[in-house]
Amino acid sequence: MTRRDAGFTLLEILVALVVFGLVMAGIAQTFKFGLAAFRQGPARTAEPENLAALDAALSRIIAQTLPGTMTGRADQLSFTTALPPGAGLQGALADAALLLGPDGSLILRYRQHPAGIPLLPQPPPSIETLLPGVGQFQAAYLVSKPPGAPVWTRKFHGAGLPLLVRLHIQLADGRNWPDLIIAPAAAGD
Repeated sequence: MTRRDAGFTLLEILVALVVFGLVMAGIAQTFKFGLAAFRQGPARTAEPENLAALDAALSRIIAQTLPGTMTGRADQLSFTTALPPGAGLQGALADAALLLGPDGSLILRYRQHPAGIPLLPQPPPSIETLLPGVGQFQAAYLVSKPPGAPVWTRKFHGAGLPLLVRLHIQLADGRNWPDLIIAPAAAGD
């Protein structure tokens, strides 16, 4: 019987164990990545649908703004409008504000618009979270400045409405949502 027939050396066994450990570590990392992708999959695939629904809702409520009720800054937009179904005040006018909440969510704050002079104290506004995880929210307003062409401004307050409202949203992870440009229906030409 020769030395080779007796079995493996300690060095050969250690090398085999190291190679086996590296293969197992690679398999574990692949499994971990696959599991994380599986967990995030439904949220990532639903995100474009959620943003499209949010686009439609924002377009509708801003398009239905009553003339003379809009006050806008770069970080907040306030107006009187008819809210969409499901908002609790459907069919009624509401005083609404669109702004970034303290938790980094895009929120819609609203309460029923008083008909005439309110005799009782107004109830606190309702707050709807429209989009969580927002890093930045900016609004701009296209206004007509005679005699020149219309210009974009960061503030609006007037008797009428701006020609267009542009909303820019950057998500907390750095992705930019395409700018939403809305024409208030009663803004004129």
